[in-house]
Amino acid sequence: MADQKETIEKVKQMVYRSSRIVVMVGVGGIIESGGENIWSSRECYRIEDIYHKSPDEMMSVGYYSARRDKFFEFYKNEIIGKDLKPASMYSDLKRLEKTGRILKIVTQNYYDLHHRAGLRNVVELYGNVKQNHCTRCGKEFPEEYIREAKGVPLCDECKAPIRPGVLLYGETIHNDLMTEAVNACEAADLILILGTNMIDNMVRFCTGNYEAEQPLVLITKEEHYSDHYADYVIHGKVSDMLPLIID
Repeated sequence: MADQKETIEKVKQMVYRSSRIVVMVGVGGIIESGGENIWSSRECYRIEDIYHKSPDEMMSVGYYSARRDKFFEFYKNEIIGKDLKPASMYSDLKRLEKTGRILKIVTQNYYDLHHRAGLRNVVELYGNVKQNHCTRCGKEFPEEYIREAKGVPLCDECKAPIRPGVLLYGETIHNDLMTEAVNACEAADLILILGTNMIDNMVRFCTGNYEAEQPLVLITKEEHYSDHYADYVIHGKVSDMLPLIID
């Protein structure tokens, strides 16, 4: 515990001295906001027991195209069927952002938690559940329209299926989003990695497989074998740890 206290104090001083901080937020942001990591072992077993498919299969572009009815059954129940509220970590990030020291927030989470907390300069690598569109005419639809639709949600004008605004398995991250995230990390003087682990694709890609010159600070609840790739590691709930380094 003494070592952790020392690390927290070091990181706190680094945050205070930094003026170009990039924050990466992983699935821990979803969990602390009342959601689930549907790719955890426990959730994978539960989902396969109900739908007889893995989350990867259900959330794939191929499944959306071939079994749209089953896709939306899963999507409505397991993705947008949860009542998530931004965890306190988001209000803490907002306080830090108001100081002008956050250059960019990068996330693979698509639940709009950042925007609901009032954060700006967010790069959503995997899209957003709030941004949906008609596959034919391009008309945009809110999340509620999909949630309330019976069966497959159809455009109210041309009757074509609506496409969720999230990245599906089998698709690649838009190059402009990845470029924006990587460029931000290269310009940063400190990178905070919250609620994930160091082998997360987002972390590896944006830091050039840990070759970034900037200090990498990992704050996450569970220990992981990849922790050693970070320069500083703080274990604990992000919402509990973050105030200790920004106050």
